[in-house]
Amino acid sequence: MKTGFAKLKKWVSLHKKISLILGGVLVALVVVFGISQFQKEPAAKGNIPLPSAAQSNELDAWGEVKYGTAVDINIDFPSIVTGVSVKEGDRVTFGQILVTLDLSEYQGILDKLKQQVAANEAGLPAAEQSIAALEADIAQTQSLLNRKSGEYRSGTSPDLKLLQNSLTLANQEVADAKRDLQNNQTLYNSGAVSKATLNQYVSALNQKQKALTDVQYNLTKAKNALKEEVDQLTVSLQSKKTQLDTLKNSNTANTAKQQSGLTAAQVDLNLMTAKTAKDYLKGNQIVCGLKKGIIQGIAVSNADPLGVQNAPTRVLQIIDADSLTISAEVDEVFIGKVKLGDTVRIVPTSAPDVALSGTVTQIPNLAQEKDGKRVVRVLVKPSDPNQLLKPGYTADVYFSLK
Repeated sequence: MKTGFAKLKKWVSLHKKISLILGGVLVALVVVFGISQFQKEPAAKGNIPLPSAAQSNELDAWGEVKYGTAVDINIDFPSIVTGVSVKEGDRVTFGQILVTLDLSEYQGILDKLKQQVAANEAGLPAAEQSIAALEADIAQTQSLLNRKSGEYRSGTSPDLKLLQNSLTLANQEVADAKRDLQNNQTLYNSGAVSKATLNQYVSALNQKQKALTDVQYNLTKAKNALKEEVDQLTVSLQSKKTQLDTLKNSNTANTAKQQSGLTAAQVDLNLMTAKTAKDYLKGNQIVCGLKKGIIQGIAVSNADPLGVQNAPTRVLQIIDADSLTISAEVDEVFIGKVKLGDTVRIVPTSAPDVALSGTVTQIPNLAQEKDGKRVVRVLVKPSDPNQLLKPGYTADVYFSLK
């Protein structure tokens, strides 16, 4: 009895194990069937399937959206933020207002510099003393010196001419007196005239000789006076020329100093004016200077001071949306299959039911290590009319291996 019961128990246990095995196989078949049906489901609903490289002869590479160009907006003049019209990640277009500024302090500095330029321009004529009067005086002195020097050399001055005539006349009178004395001496020797008469002629000759001596003295004195006048005119002329040179040098220095001040003020004005002559500044507003952009790195808020002591203050950065690319990590095993200009299929992680096209624009000549293998970060330019791709987003990039 016990033996029969043991056999029955053994038979039940054996069949129970077989049932469990069959049940497990059945569950596995159901799971496989479900997965198969699930993989077919997207195609049935019209979604784009993501086949493996083995199934579709495509290479699936992980990619990250990057950008090639970004514009830093910096303000290097005193101003205050009065409004920020954008947020991180906002898409903006050309001319769109980003930030509004209060430019009161900047305008005050600009007006002050304009006044400095005007003051230096007005002071430029006054920096140079007039030399016209001194030049005229020098010309007059030179003319007088030339005339006096000529008169001295030729003895043609009115005084010298008069004295020279007087000298000629005195010489003639002395000669006449000597002749008269000689004649009367002969008469006296013959007893024709008296001693008193002869003495009269002697006295007359003495007077004529004295007059001649006086004229000769006056002529010499006049010549010496004219020579002294010429010398004085020469010294005066030289002194006036030296004064003119000093005045000219002073004028040159004063004018250069005034001109230097004017130039410095003008340079400061030009530099300050140029600070607002940028394509992203329109009056007191910072605007987008790109056709399409994406805002990032906003570093200011309302009431923030900018450009303190003319030091640049970073406001924000605008990514050029037209420069977006995808850096796709291609295993070095497959890189030989990728060519410049190849068309690829892009599936954004944020929109897995959408497929975009793209073009290979760069295949770097270097590889990098990632997760124990070597990858080449191939750059792909996407065609993204609906702007699904954004910096930092990821996507699957499918390269054809045919």
